[in-house]
Amino acid sequence: MNIGDVPEAVVKRLSAYYRNVCRMEAEGFEKITSAMLAEKIGNTSVQVRQDFHMCGGIEDYNIASLKKRLRELLGICGKHSMVVVGAGNLGRAIISYKDFEKDGFFIDAIFDNDLMYEGIQINGIPIMNIRLFEKYLESNETDIVVIAVPEKAAEEIYRKAVKCKVKGIWNFAPVDLQSVDGVQVRNVHLGDSLMTLSFRINETEYLKSTM
Repeated sequence: MNIGDVPEAVVKRLSAYYRNVCRMEAEGFEKITSAMLAEKIGNTSVQVRQDFHMCGGIEDYNIASLKKRLRELLGICGKHSMVVVGAGNLGRAIISYKDFEKDGFFIDAIFDNDLMYEGIQINGIPIMNIRLFEKYLESNETDIVVIAVPEKAAEEIYRKAVKCKVKGIWNFAPVDLQSVDGVQVRNVHLGDSLMTLSFRINETEYLKSTM
């Protein structure tokens, strides 16, 4: 199977595998098994092996080799340049998350439409006026645009990012934006996970009441 045919659910599990492999490496492990990795994410060793087979096969469970292979599959061997649009609470939380840089994701610019923010620095990066956003993209190769603005503003940011041919858009606005040719989009709705959790809590309570 080509890497482009790997289902989204498998890609999400690859991220979980990588996160736990890094954690186990920090704990001093040099070699692990599919069963050990499965236990970390509440999965089965069969599923782990199937996922690895689907991605071209991974036979070496040496921590260093496995970590290297997962980084290659996830495309985090080099540097990814990022731009954040929106310097409110959510945008600032994203900008302040230091672990991004460990995996090669670097925020190079921040934009906002609030003139009160203009020139203020977050982690040494000055906030620029949103009017300069499109011009910046035209002059600076950018891999990922992070959208952390209200719904109405998100649509315009999306159109400009697509027009300037960025590689990916990570959207936190409450609207579903679509991937187009050459531009991958991932929509993150924080409420979805909370509602899923609520569903499972409600399901558990219901099952208890019927026992």
